[in-house]
Amino acid sequence: MKFLVILSAVIVMPLLSAAQTLKQTELIMNNKAVVSKMYEAVLNKRDISNVSRFVSDAYPGTFGQQLQPLLAAFPDAQWVIKDMVAEGNKVVVFQEFQGTHKGTYQRIPATGKYVTGPGIVKYEMKDGKIISSAVLTDRLGFLEALGVMIPTDNSGNPAINNK
Repeated sequence: MKFLVILSAVIVMPLLSAAQTLKQTELIMNNKAVVSKMYEAVLNKRDISNVSRFVSDAYPGTFGQQLQPLLAAFPDAQWVIKDMVAEGNKVVVFQEFQGTHKGTYQRIPATGKYVTGPGIVKYEMKDGKIISSAVLTDRLGFLEALGVMIPTDNSGNPAINNK
């Protein structure tokens, strides 16, 4: 009898562990799919009405309204997912923003310049929806690309590339 209990434990424990690993892998894949679909449907196709499919009511602030000024100033904006990693309930996206500055954005009048810029966004997920996000972008590079900031060298003088 004792042998059967030990044998059962030896057989069942790896199966339980494998099932938990499979469940965690499935959760990660689903979370990545939600974020990827949100980029396409909401950001790149500008379908703000689709936000609720991807973003939880528990999200602080209003996700769609936060995008409106950026979309108005960069009507051709696109977000390219360069890489995506996930663990547990977190998804991190390495992205590139691309767009033409055709309208006022954060008190910067339209420059007509096409800009690209890298960014990293960490999304936290719950029940298949985004509940929070944190964004890091190269804002200085963005302002330089728009021509509203002049790059300087270490001594504060304008950096001139004579090549």
